[in-house]
Amino acid sequence: MRGIFTCLVVLLPILINFSEAHKYKKPPASDFSRQSVVQSVVHHGRTKREMVSPTPAYKRDAPNDTEVRGPFKMDKKSRFVELVLVADNAVYKANGENLQSVHRQMKDIANIMNSLFAPLNIFIALVGVEVWTEHDKIELSDDGDATLTKFLRYRKDYLNSRLPNDNAQLITMQRFTDGVIGKHLKGPICTSEYSGGVATNVSKVIGVVATNIAHGLGHNFGMEHDIGSFCDCPDDKCIMTRTFGPIPPTRWSLCSRQDLNLAFERGMDHCLRNKPKRLFDSPTCGNGFVEPGEQCDCGLNPFPACTACCEAETCMLRSNATCATGECCDIQSCKLQTASTVCRTTEGDCDLPEYCTGVSEFCPKDVYKMDATPCSNNQAYCVQGSCRTHTDQCRLLWGSTGLNAEDKCYDFNTKGDKKGNCGIILTENAKSFDPCAVEHARCGRLHCKHLNERLEYGMESVSMLSSVFINTNGTIIPCRSAIIDLGTQDVDPGLVPDGAKCGEDKMCMKQKCVSVLAVREQMSRRESSVCPSDCSGHGVCNSEGHCHCNAGYAPPLCAESGTGGSVDSGPAQFPDFKPKFDLHFGFTGWKWSYD
Repeated sequence: MRGIFTCLVVLLPILINFSEAHKYKKPPASDFSRQSVVQSVVHHGRTKREMVSPTPAYKRDAPNDTEVRGPFKMDKKSRFVELVLVADNAVYKANGENLQSVHRQMKDIANIMNSLFAPLNIFIALVGVEVWTEHDKIELSDDGDATLTKFLRYRKDYLNSRLPNDNAQLITMQRFTDGVIGKHLKGPICTSEYSGGVATNVSKVIGVVATNIAHGLGHNFGMEHDIGSFCDCPDDKCIMTRTFGPIPPTRWSLCSRQDLNLAFERGMDHCLRNKPKRLFDSPTCGNGFVEPGEQCDCGLNPFPACTACCEAETCMLRSNATCATGECCDIQSCKLQTASTVCRTTEGDCDLPEYCTGVSEFCPKDVYKMDATPCSNNQAYCVQGSCRTHTDQCRLLWGSTGLNAEDKCYDFNTKGDKKGNCGIILTENAKSFDPCAVEHARCGRLHCKHLNERLEYGMESVSMLSSVFINTNGTIIPCRSAIIDLGTQDVDPGLVPDGAKCGEDKMCMKQKCVSVLAVREQMSRRESSVCPSDCSGHGVCNSEGHCHCNAGYAPPLCAESGTGGSVDSGPAQFPDFKPKFDLHFGFTGWKWSYD
């Protein structure tokens, strides 16, 4: 049985019992053989490096014909879980040792989970599947805690580097003691060590298995079990109930929503802000994402507004529709929004708006002010749309009392230990601290002084906090730092953010103190770049090296009258001319022709 369920009767011998582990345990080291594993993965397409500026997250790229688009009703607050599902050897055998059958089962589970999480504005994107075809890669037992510990270690040491993910779930036929059908830690979503769980393949009904895993993922998000009537569940029971019977719950309680909001306020959605560019075994009609070969996709539990424009069964547009998804689609009429309609507003001093072009349902590529543009009263520089000083980052971590520490504190960064460093070097089975060169010390580990003794960003239980006090002629200087685990694919927010000032006409970039002029010169060497320039005094340089013109002036140089905007952003004013479609891969989507 496949698909989302609204009324589903399943005869089970006992009530389903959930349990989550609340304490973090360090799993023992072990050797994981690379044999007997079938892996299926897609390359995400998002740029990876050891350090990436933390908050706000870098903006998602605009989709093209080879990338995933949608989902329907996606907005700026949408979050995306890049999920990997692992099937143990018994699941493989239960599917007749048919790999395609296992893949189909995993896709169905992910699609149902996506429908369950969609009301929370969270979308589940299956980016990889691993099947243990010959033998299990970890020791499975009826001890759920031990099995969870071993799988989380397997994920950290083996899975993350081969199938990059935000969260991984092991689906097993193993039964655990006391009727428990899932084991998950509470709250560690996005962490490199603990974002995952194990779930028993408790039923032949896919919907029951999917609800079981959704419940466990809810714990990873920081959700507690629903207890009593005060949780305000819209049904008899909600997904985070401790037990359920034949009919699995499909909705979230008020308590679950509040727990989720609290986790996101602490930055535990940090790794979820980018949308993957590829999905596992794409395309799949009905997963809610518009993939190559599809014109639309309403998902398993479609909104009427979507099906008015899209044939849900075929993922193709209806005959009366020009579009069915995208920021520049009017879903009331299934027609394109007019040119110059704002489709992406600015976020902060370093951002720029984008406008509908009138010929595409999707917003143009997200661009922002050129890197090294001064911001925050000349105390920092724009980097990929973000403007953050040392003190800004201290307040993010420690609250409103956070301030940048004295310069002497940054001398610790040359030592390369937990008190001071330029980042963590990760290998498959070990990690070490990277010492800063003296000239880069102010761009390494962030040092703060604050009144708050509790970390307000990330999970304190999986963070390393350090407090050092320097006595300078009787004056005590506090140097407080934090190493925060928010996953291997994103930067540690306990490092100095890119763009922070590290000297006169110098800025931090990837934990190096570099010349502002050198950053700007890199822009001038880009193909088609007209920047750095003053854009004729009627605009600013953007991140693509093009002028973003004020309304009334025309790109590319803002020297003549026109609609404003840029060759990247679309027109800021409704054009009285027809746009010329001229796709320039690598730097722009639209070139506007003026008659």
